[in-house]
Amino acid sequence: MDIIAIMDIVAIILQKVRTIMKTMPAGEAKNKFGVLMDTVQREAVAISKKGRTAAIVVPVQEYEEYRALKLERLRREVKIGIDQIKRGEIGDGEEFFDELEKELDV
Repeated sequence: MDIIAIMDIVAIILQKVRTIMKTMPAGEAKNKFGVLMDTVQREAVAISKKGRTAAIVVPVQEYEEYRALKLERLRREVKIGIDQIKRGEIGDGEEFFDELEKELDV
């Protein structure tokens, strides 16, 4: 899967989330857990606490798609790093992790 296809999938998911997602207060989610579980089989549900979204519960299929996208991204990033090492752009492991820490602001 190429980056454009991944971006298209992410855009579609974000559009769905913004336009269709139901919101349920945390207390209601607790008291009506069965309703929450039934609803989340069909669509994502935002759980709010004190008026702010605290969690999003998603159908299993959407979660699995998200995990697959994350794994694909990780594989792509690792391949980039390996290719950089092969080209001599990164001298050793310590230098690689120093650069990675800078990029991640760790």
